[in-house]
Amino acid sequence: MRSSRRTRGFTLVELMIVVVIIGVLSVLAVVGFRKNTFAARNAEAVQFLGAVRAAQENYFSAYGQYCGAPQAVNWPAQVPTPATNKLDWGTPPDDNAWRQLGVRSPGRVWFQYRMGAGGAGDAVVPPNAEGCPEGGGSPIENNQRPWFWVQARGDFDGDGKLSVFEVTSEKPDVFIGCENN
Repeated sequence: MRSSRRTRGFTLVELMIVVVIIGVLSVLAVVGFRKNTFAARNAEAVQFLGAVRAAQENYFSAYGQYCGAPQAVNWPAQVPTPATNKLDWGTPPDDNAWRQLGVRSPGRVWFQYRMGAGGAGDAVVPPNAEGCPEGGGSPIENNQRPWFWVQARGDFDGDGKLSVFEVTSEKPDVFIGCENN
């Protein structure tokens, strides 16, 4: 006598559907994680630019001029990339405007920070947003009074296109160009 008992299980089609669903969920998770990672890195730039702006205004109140020179002063010396990861802030040289301003990152940074400043009538050397087709967004419009600009530049994916964040003495809002490219 044969038993008409049938073994139950999943078919190959059912298993493939489960694999596809897991794959789609994985892609969504990676995209969400990457978005949150970039947002956290961008927060560093926005927070630090705000601190530099406040320090520049305090410096101006004390000395009647902004700290720096019309040509950009970069710190750290290179733009961090995925290959280098975060860079140590280190200690700028004594003659460096970053040291004179007294602003310091509490640790390693995802961005290179650049700063320029001048007095009334000084020619403005605009921040160069190389690597960002959108360019800089914060030119100094009135150089007949003391001015400064500060820029953060970072390359999160190693493609040479930089995320650019800027503030100036004229515009307190942070300009963001080529974000997370």
